[in-house]
Amino acid sequence: MGRRGRYYEQTRSRDAGGWREIPKENAEFEEYYRGQNIVPQSEWYTFYDKLKDTLPVTFRITGTSHHDALQIRDTLVNEYVPFLKDIIWEGEEVEPPTRLPWYPEGLAWQITVGKSVIRKSKPFARFQRFLVVETDVGNISRQEAVSMIPPLLLDVQPHHAVIDLCAAPGSKTAQLIEAVHAVPEPTGIVVANDSDHKRSHMLIHQVKRLNSPNLVVTNHDAQLFPRIRIDNESDSYLRYDRVLCDVPCSGDGTVRKNINVWRDWSIHNALSIHQTQINILNRGLHLLKPGGKLVYSTCSFNPIENEAVVAHVVRMWRGKVRIVDCTDSLPGLVRRKGMTSWKVMGKDRQWKESAQDGIPASCFVQGDEAELGLENCMRVYPHDQNTGGFFITLIEKATEAGDGAPSGTLKRKAQVEHDSGDLEQANSDKRVKPESDPVATLPEPTSQQTAVAQTQLLPPKKKERLPRDANEEPFKFLPTNHPAIENCWTFYSIADDFPRSSLLVRNATGEPVRTIYYVHPRLQPVISLNDTKVKFIHAGIKLFAYQKTLEGTCPWRVQSEGMAVLYRHIARKPGDSVRVVRCTLDTLRTLCDVTFPKFNELTDKEFLDQLLALTEGCVFLEVDPGTGEKPIVFPMWRGRGSVNLMLPKQDTAELLLRVFKVENVGNDVSYGKKMADTPMTETTNTPAYTESEAPSSAEQTETELVVYGATP
Repeated sequence: MGRRGRYYEQTRSRDAGGWREIPKENAEFEEYYRGQNIVPQSEWYTFYDKLKDTLPVTFRITGTSHHDALQIRDTLVNEYVPFLKDIIWEGEEVEPPTRLPWYPEGLAWQITVGKSVIRKSKPFARFQRFLVVETDVGNISRQEAVSMIPPLLLDVQPHHAVIDLCAAPGSKTAQLIEAVHAVPEPTGIVVANDSDHKRSHMLIHQVKRLNSPNLVVTNHDAQLFPRIRIDNESDSYLRYDRVLCDVPCSGDGTVRKNINVWRDWSIHNALSIHQTQINILNRGLHLLKPGGKLVYSTCSFNPIENEAVVAHVVRMWRGKVRIVDCTDSLPGLVRRKGMTSWKVMGKDRQWKESAQDGIPASCFVQGDEAELGLENCMRVYPHDQNTGGFFITLIEKATEAGDGAPSGTLKRKAQVEHDSGDLEQANSDKRVKPESDPVATLPEPTSQQTAVAQTQLLPPKKKERLPRDANEEPFKFLPTNHPAIENCWTFYSIADDFPRSSLLVRNATGEPVRTIYYVHPRLQPVISLNDTKVKFIHAGIKLFAYQKTLEGTCPWRVQSEGMAVLYRHIARKPGDSVRVVRCTLDTLRTLCDVTFPKFNELTDKEFLDQLLALTEGCVFLEVDPGTGEKPIVFPMWRGRGSVNLMLPKQDTAELLLRVFKVENVGNDVSYGKKMADTPMTETTNTPAYTESEAPSSAEQTETELVVYGATP
């Protein structure tokens, strides 16, 4: 469906009379939440009116490293925000972008101006250009403000093993990866899981730009996520320091951006998903290490999906878990305490006193809920800080707790698509009625049982079309002495401390044909020991790609995804033929402006002498930023008679804008690069390279984001 179609689907519904606006009213919604007293009655209309307002745009600055993120933040603060103050538009002062006061280091921002201002006001148009360019390369991610909270509360450290059980489309997973990569060489890993096969591939596109070898993506029902063996000699399984359970929910907290909630809201939505939420939270606690922390979150106001779920699972664990008081966390965030009493409404819109009409007892208040610490749960309301609605609970597992807690009742349910960052699909789901679900009391699933159990629990699904570049091939690790590896190590002078055992390919033969990937050594046993029982969708970063036209030399070209990893392991002993060349910012500007400058066109003699000393192939380009900081590293192609900075056009545009302040770079054609008399193809606007000169255009324009700014 085109953009116009999506717009009308989002804001209008169709009947016999044609298109009509969806009214921002729902009597059942108002009756239910006023009866629940989720806010004091004196605040009700303030709360209810705010739900009808447009949600502000919020974004995070990510960068390809923490250092880059801070640089981009400083660019925003110093070169754009000052020019967006004191602007009068149509007689009213326009609010400039403001940072979210509770997000660390000023890396999250909010925009409240309308589209007309952004389009017609020159300072805002310039600011929008900055946002577009940085978003294209993944340095800025649009994300709802409240969706940023759960990963922050987990306090992920670079050595942690982390799992996101309901990860798609991946904005929170990206935060977890960034936290792990807060240091140059982290030892932590992130497992991103989603139960929907197609959405798990969408997740890859969201997180792939981070170029993390510490990430693996899986496709399992979160209620029965399998145990992952990590030692072939002993009965040892992966346990997680941090678990994120951002579970499927009714999503009424997203009503400000998902107007269909007004039309589709029903009490049935919460009742139908309640047991699934219990199952996922319970499974997350089983996977959690003793002493570890778990966040349970929804984008729903409903206590049936929130406090009732938490209270029931905490009781199941019999004192082995506790709800953590987060009052002092994220200073500046306005939040409300969790509810300690609530009511249950049936589908007949009558309040119920006890379990009846198929409503499970776990939906009801079961005792003195205050004793469980439910007040330590967090409720974020739209009228408090101009956000969406969210519920967050941080749970800590006792240091002596093991797997002895009961796993409770697992209901056989249909899979529910969800992510609190994008609930348009989830709100339109036709979910299974809770009273019609067959109930079976199951112990914690063993790894052998999980694959069979998931097949039984989930209904058959139509095969959906996957992204064009989706790879369904198996993961096969290469022998450390494979000839292709030996060739690369010799040609690029890679040190012996590089973990060769973590190199793999994605094909059934196990032979390097097109691409060699790298995963962090901690993920090697995770993948190799579980490939028959865990459905892995993605792991690793591209390290080398085969270049068939190179004869008599190494045919493996370094991929931009793996530049930072390889650069740290270049051997620099005397006598080594290191494929590293250095240049100044002036030369870098030339390489940005001209795609394939010939050797005789280069004015930097020192740079040219370094090139001439090397054979044809890929090299590491070190650029002195001139600020006393470590050099910036880029992939570069040393051809037979010319040289090429191997950056996608989006990255070139971002580099020109951020480093050289070139703001008039176009979006549609090669970003102002001159082609040095190189003919253009009719369809792609990319150079029609000869195979003897450079990598094929198809290989060079693969979805691979450069790790510029990487430091050794």
